[in-house]
Amino acid sequence: MKTSPRLLDVSVPRDILAALKADRETWANFEAFSDAYKRIRLGYIEGARDRPQEFAKRLRNFLKMTKANRLIGFGGIQEHY
Repeated sequence: MKTSPRLLDVSVPRDILAALKADRETWANFEAFSDAYKRIRLGYIEGARDRPQEFAKRLRNFLKMTKANRLIGFGGIQEHY
């Protein structure tokens, strides 16, 4: 059986990486997320890098949801099926 090539590892900016690693549970949950999800979420946070308040808000929410092992943008569709 042929498998598709693995995507490149996710690059995490140092400040975000430090925030993720500050809490053991948050870091463990983050590591378990798919690379695609990580790239999408990190790109969303990075998109606000030039707006410090928005950047901090996005990062705080991401850390909170990651600690709770919840994916942002997922989870509500099951009730419609």
